[in-house]
Amino acid sequence: MPVATLQGKKAALEALTARREANKTRKRIDNSSLYAGSPMHFDCVTCGGDITVPESYITKPNLCPECEALKSAGWLE
Repeated sequence: MPVATLQGKKAALEALTARREANKTRKRIDNSSLYAGSPMHFDCVTCGGDITVPESYITKPNLCPECEALKSAGWLE
């Protein structure tokens, strides 16, 4: 389980707010500009963070590990 979630609901939601702010200005990676075989990069739909998966991924993840933990705990609206 990700670190912020282990610290409790308040800390996890504060970390989510911080990630959202930090990711507003994050440089996005264009998958089409990468070499064949490179890991693929997607944005988390909740916080905008970078999700990296192998090129051979089967399903595209929508949430980063921190946001997935929030969702599992029922703390993500």
